Amino acid sequence: MLKKQAQVIITILFLLDLTIVGACWNLAYFVRFYWFNHPYSLVGFSIPFAKAIPDFSEYFKATFAILFFAAFCFIYAKMYNPKRISRYRAEFRSILKANVFLFVVMTGITFYYREFSYSRVQSLYFLLFSIVSLTLFRSIVRSVLSHMRRTGRNLRRVLIIGERETADKFFQKVQENRELGYVTVGYVGESQSSQMTCDYLGRYEDIPRIIEDTRVDQVYIALDSNQQSDLQRINHLLAEQMVDLNIVPDIYHTLNINPEILDLDGMPIIALRQSTVEGWNRVLKRVFDLFGALSGIILLTPLWIIMPLLIKIFSPGPIFYRQERMGLDGRSFKMLKYRSMRVDAEEKTGAVWAKKDDDRRTPLGAFMRETSLDELPQLFNVLSGAMSMVGPRPERPVFIEEFKKSIPNYMLRHKMKAGITGWAQVNGWRGNTSLEKRIECDIYYLTNWSIWFDIKIIIMTFFTGIRNPNAY
Repeated sequence: MLKKQAQVIITILFLLDLTIVGACWNLAYFVRFYWFNHPYSLVGFSIPFAKAIPDFSEYFKATFAILFFAAFCFIYAKMYNPKRISRYRAEFRSILKANVFLFVVMTGITFYYREFSYSRVQSLYFLLFSIVSLTLFRSIVRSVLSHMRRTGRNLRRVLIIGERETADKFFQKVQENRELGYVTVGYVGESQSSQMTCDYLGRYEDIPRIIEDTRVDQVYIALDSNQQSDLQRINHLLAEQMVDLNIVPDIYHTLNINPEILDLDGMPIIALRQSTVEGWNRVLKRVFDLFGALSGIILLTPLWIIMPLLIKIFSPGPIFYRQERMGLDGRSFKMLKYRSMRVDAEEKTGAVWAKKDDDRRTPLGAFMRETSLDELPQLFNVLSGAMSMVGPRPERPVFIEEFKKSIPNYMLRHKMKAGITGWAQVNGWRGNTSLEKRIECDIYYLTNWSIWFDIKIIIMTFFTGIRNPNAY
């Protein structure tokens, strides 16, 4: 019954999506040729005046072709795959992918279609209207469905197989996200567990009876890694049951960053540790870095003149200091800083952490380190691509050899480019402070990265990250 209802909902959603796309196509015609038909600029592009207004019937007839190709693009972008446990961001990506693909198809077809010339500006309006309208529509649908599920409608009855940490974590996630509409009827395990807070329904052998008695819609197998030998027996018991079957992999004992299911010629592979900055995200972050670095270099032009003069006045020796640091994927690079210590600072001690009231600092160096002025030349490291504006703080290889042996998961921080500022720095974990807390912040940043997170950290840097009492 639920599957039939789901199919009906998907069909209605599909038809409404196409209706919206058709409306956007025709709306774009009137916006282009009647409502905003005057010269103006849009996002840096000059929109010309349309001297001749084409017949609306030509655009109306094209609506049917638009809907035909839109249907294929929507299915290709997986806009109708189950979205119950996916987030808004994933749905928006599907909408964006479908519309961009549709726009490319339209552009290709109209290029070879010679009987009528369609407006490129109208097509751009259509692309914009379609993306915005579908995003708003799907947001409303999600809100309505969430409300229905909170009030006891459109629910799925779930049975959990497992009684240890993985099963408990899954149950807690279900409880925290009630808008998903999952109702846990209980769990099945080899024995009752005090760790689980839902109802214990029986052992593995009772699974067929439990499914029949409780009218289960979906089964989630959530076994710990040391229980995987039970899978064959469980699969045998579920073989004749008409329920949706899902497996929750045990990844809670392994630190994961940006986990994703990949496909190797039909064989699923779970990628646990991979950078969140790949594909277009990598391009976006690089553009952000270039813009930030160039803006900083231009805005700080007076300091590029004043600082070298002051450094020379207060201490003989070079203006800049180059030091080996470890960056993305463990590759070393030469980090550039203004020199804040004596030239012979490490001749006797070797590589050591700076300490409070460090006598190796020059008179100006103490002020530069406290106010982060010595960090300014790192903008050129960002420009060259060795560093990013935001990321984990780069460390010296000689210290890393020690840290990676004593601090679990330390090396994961190198899955992202090193940054001038970062989540750890703006939270006060800078200088000779807790390395464990710093790693926690770095891993949180890697796991939750977005360009908006970078912007937030940049803004926070001006308030909490520039002047720091732990920067010696």
